[in-house]
Amino acid sequence: MYTSNLTANKLKMIPCSKCGTKMPELRLTQYGYNFCVNCSSVDRKCGLPVQMGTGDHTWTETVIMSKEDYLKHTEQEELLLAEKKKDSAEVLDFDKEDKRNLQGPYQIINNMSNEE
Repeated sequence: MYTSNLTANKLKMIPCSKCGTKMPELRLTQYGYNFCVNCSSVDRKCGLPVQMGTGDHTWTETVIMSKEDYLKHTEQEELLLAEKKKDSAEVLDFDKEDKRNLQGPYQIINNMSNEE
């Protein structure tokens, strides 16, 4: 990560070529931009954590991508999760008689009399 010992008060400021507001001269001399951050047409980047490896040998990496690619990824992921959720549900028809033994290995015997 790049850090600078200069504070905003010590930076030499020049006017933006598009809007005229002040911007640091380093933006022009070091990076080649003659306009300020507010006039930039580049969207912010998005980060996506990805777990790699298996078992005890796992690590997390961050994939940096454009906002457009991130939105495509999340849309595809939501579709995949919806498809998995659709396929995982068990459909039971309670109108048909169930032939399974629902009592398990033990049989429930009612020893209570109806003479109460």
